[in-house]
Amino acid sequence: MEGKSRILIIGATGNLGFELGKASLNSGHPTFALVRDSSLSHPEKSQKLQLLAKSGASLLNGSLEDMPSLSEALKQVDVVICAVSSNQVLHQKILIQAIKQSGCIKRFIPSEFGSDPDKVHISNMDHGFYSSKAEIRRSIEAEGIPHTFISCNFFTSYFLPSLVQPGLKSPPRDIVRIFGDGNTKAVFMKETDVATFTISTVDDPRSLNKTLYLRPVGNVYSMNELVSIWETKIGKKLEKVYIPEEHVLKTIQDTNYPDNMEMVFIYSAFIKGDHTYFDIESSGVDGTKLYPHVKYTTIKTSKILIIGGTGYIGKFIVEASLKSGNPTFLLVREATVKDPVKGKLVESFKNSGATVLYGDLYDHGSLMTAVKQVDVRFFPSEFGSDVDRSRAVEPAKSSFEDKVHVRRVIEAEGIPYTYVASNCFAGYFLPNFSQPGATPPRDKVIILGDGNPRAVFNREEDIATFTIKAVNDPRTLNKILYIKPPINTLSFNDLVSLWEEKIGKTLEKEYVPEEQILRNIREAPIVLNFMLSITHSVYVKGDQTFYEIEPSFGVEASELYPDVKYTTVDEYLNQFV
Repeated sequence: MEGKSRILIIGATGNLGFELGKASLNSGHPTFALVRDSSLSHPEKSQKLQLLAKSGASLLNGSLEDMPSLSEALKQVDVVICAVSSNQVLHQKILIQAIKQSGCIKRFIPSEFGSDPDKVHISNMDHGFYSSKAEIRRSIEAEGIPHTFISCNFFTSYFLPSLVQPGLKSPPRDIVRIFGDGNTKAVFMKETDVATFTISTVDDPRSLNKTLYLRPVGNVYSMNELVSIWETKIGKKLEKVYIPEEHVLKTIQDTNYPDNMEMVFIYSAFIKGDHTYFDIESSGVDGTKLYPHVKYTTIKTSKILIIGGTGYIGKFIVEASLKSGNPTFLLVREATVKDPVKGKLVESFKNSGATVLYGDLYDHGSLMTAVKQVDVRFFPSEFGSDVDRSRAVEPAKSSFEDKVHVRRVIEAEGIPYTYVASNCFAGYFLPNFSQPGATPPRDKVIILGDGNPRAVFNREEDIATFTIKAVNDPRTLNKILYIKPPINTLSFNDLVSLWEEKIGKTLEKEYVPEEQILRNIREAPIVLNFMLSITHSVYVKGDQTFYEIEPSFGVEASELYPDVKYTTVDEYLNQFV
């Protein structure tokens, strides 16, 4: 922690304040929270304080109205961040005097965290909301206190859940109101990201005595654009009702304070353009340019629920979702958490930012609770060959028919979907070439059929990456996503030839005719007969490659996402040489 500023958070039990405390601790700063006595007896606030304390924060007794407690707290820190509510903004005047008298604070970040109060065009109708913040700015500057002002604009949790529809708690599915012409852009930031950027700036001389603006490209959208994104997600066009500026102003005038403040904020951002009408460079510094390492959540990022996250492919999908910055939720049985191996996996996912929800597929209540927290495209459990184009024999045939049935139900119910045809898991098929034994053969190889039908082999991590890439992509909506890179599409003969080149040796080859394979499937015990029928489908019937991908039903992942650096079969086999 040497060299890191000691940070005091005031308002640590609020939504943003709590995130600031966590971000400060995560960044290795000695972290302190100023706490009122009443907060300790409040169940929710007390729980937040306990969590911060367990993570290493020091709790100091005091309040903004108590000069002696402020002075005592300031002696222990270098930086003060205030995140109190808007009705306490002017209470910061006592804090400013305490900071001035202490002479030891090297930076003060006052409670703003919204639109720049010096830039808004609505001061005559905001009942002092912005003018109070501007007044605090002038006091800080007059006292010569080192500072940074944070202008993060809208929190995503405030307007996005309703798609900027006052009175709604979830996005509309039929009619949407658009204020003004719908073209003026606003900015949205997730509270956790605001906290991360704020903590990143406390020791940065580039932001000293300046305004830090958070205006990342991926989070700047007009109402028309927001509606279009939502329509893509739900696969449906909404009826749009445009509300002209004069009607918005009349609604503000006819509605009592504070009930009219929601419309005031909408008017400011989406009609006057108070978030975006000015250049950042002329007014301050751009947080996303100063701190390109910060991985923030974008508007197009979807909240993803993963069912089966501790399973073979599920764990890779969870990791890919977390890595991409998507808010990730896991539906987990309580028995899973108690399992020694799976429990550790769940805990690691939680530590990486996943939210764990308890329930299972057979509990309707827990499913409904979980689904309501996430977004609306469904990726059913497939992740293999395209079941609509399979010619597998039993027992694989029945398993594939079950998946076909699920597809038809999804389509009949009008549920937005993407089916993932990932073909062969490299980790399952390549380590032993589907041969007896744990490693690829070095003397003799058994080849099913004539060895000429081609199959597709993909590393599990790559399958997960392509899958997560597709969740927000309108090109994959109601389509099959085929993960079928040409370089990973090989016949069994090709595969053997590639392996022979790597080990510098020609293998003895035993070809098994199809009639013998079918006999082996019929005579094999349960489980083994299933796997034999899968290999028959892949290597003999060529079920992964006998058809062309038509735009009417499918898209190919490596073409859609050329930025994904996937592992080739050639590269994968190197580990066994």
